[in-house]
Amino acid sequence: MRSMVILGIGVLLAAAPVAAQRGMANQPPAGPPPACPPSGYSQPYYALFGQNGGDGQTAFEIASVCIGPEVREAAVAIGMGRNRLLAVKNVITVMFSAEGTFAGSKLTKADFHMAYYLPALRMFLEGTRPDGKPLKDIQVFADTYAWNEAQEGRGATPAMNALNDRAPLLKLTPFGALWSVIEAEGHTTVTTVNGRTVLTGTSPHDGIEVSTTLDAGHRPVEVTAKANGHTWGATFADYRDTWESKYLVIFPSQIRWTLDGKSLADLKVTAFKSNPYVVFPIPDAVRQRTSN
Repeated sequence: MRSMVILGIGVLLAAAPVAAQRGMANQPPAGPPPACPPSGYSQPYYALFGQNGGDGQTAFEIASVCIGPEVREAAVAIGMGRNRLLAVKNVITVMFSAEGTFAGSKLTKADFHMAYYLPALRMFLEGTRPDGKPLKDIQVFADTYAWNEAQEGRGATPAMNALNDRAPLLKLTPFGALWSVIEAEGHTTVTTVNGRTVLTGTSPHDGIEVSTTLDAGHRPVEVTAKANGHTWGATFADYRDTWESKYLVIFPSQIRWTLDGKSLADLKVTAFKSNPYVVFPIPDAVRQRTSN
């Protein structure tokens, strides 16, 4: 899973002079672009970008010089890439609601909270189980912990045996899939299959190999994620820009998930929000139980 790295303020602001100089009338001619190091990973740099809805500015990571143009185009196509000084991780959290099916259960309502930078996921599942009994679960994972909740943020019970099943689900959205190939940087491969571009890469933070197929508009339409000897799949259809202001991001209204080729979820999205405030504090009861 992802290791938390705290960067010094000097690194955080290393790109600020670059951004400031773009407005200088007497700026000297730009030199040659920086080269990708032999390792395939570049040093991270950050710049300030405006938040959705005018909520001030936040430091986002500038696109690595090791990231290829196909990945950059895909990030821009769905709203993850913003500004002339390009950042391609500008979607860091999402919330979406859906109805349909999941793991054999019929959903009357489901809410998904996802944080790509942690990584973490919370699923509120309501409906009917395969045996006809009522379903009302809150299933969570964050970093290397998994647990269930009686209420949001309360009544936690460890569910570590579910960690390997929940973590790959984060890859099964357009943003989650692109986070993997973005983090793979120079190690992402680009191929063409049946006339479509396919990006394949493994994030060094979690080791999950992800492939995403792009449509003619550079938007992810198919995903596979390989982890723990299993293959998760996703397809996305009917992208819309009506979930929030049109200048923000787009999101599909139909999402289908598979596990080892069998149906896992068929979701009709009913609401979506980009970059909401979501938190995943790991309960003490979960830390203590799993450390014993």
